[in-house]
Amino acid sequence: MLIEVSQIPPDGLDVVLPTGELDLGNPADLWEGPASVRAAMHLGRSGRGLVIGGTFVGDVLLICSRCLERFRFQAADRFDLYCEVGTQAPSGDQRELDDDELDVTYLEEGRINTDHLLRENILLSLPVQPLCREDCRGLCPQCGANLNLGSCGCQAPVGDPRLQVLRKVR
Repeated sequence: MLIEVSQIPPDGLDVVLPTGELDLGNPADLWEGPASVRAAMHLGRSGRGLVIGGTFVGDVLLICSRCLERFRFQAADRFDLYCEVGTQAPSGDQRELDDDELDVTYLEEGRINTDHLLRENILLSLPVQPLCREDCRGLCPQCGANLNLGSCGCQAPVGDPRLQVLRKVR
């Protein structure tokens, strides 16, 4: 959904996005398909810019980083952004950004894309290494069997025979 900044009244605007599918972009082997997301936001004016606060709840189909099984993950979080209409400071000269500039999102076209805001915040709420469950045993390094489904029968590697002498030292 696109919201024109000029259409936001002085006392702000409340936006409720009913449950719908949101494309999260390139999955990068972490998730699969779109997310089912429900969100609410408040867009308010503040000085030269806008303050956007919101919450979301969504189901994302993730891929476990240990066993590669797919599982549903419920992403839920709150976010707050400060936006200014216009372009960022001229980029011709390289300079260090102030702390105040790091927290500003620039809206170049005078529009807020709620899908983009939600996508960014959902991706930030996903775990770096998703696990289907806390005690996931992963895959066997020899045969690739899913150890959550049962033992595979592979023998544990003995190790480098040159290091056998060190195992006897205690």
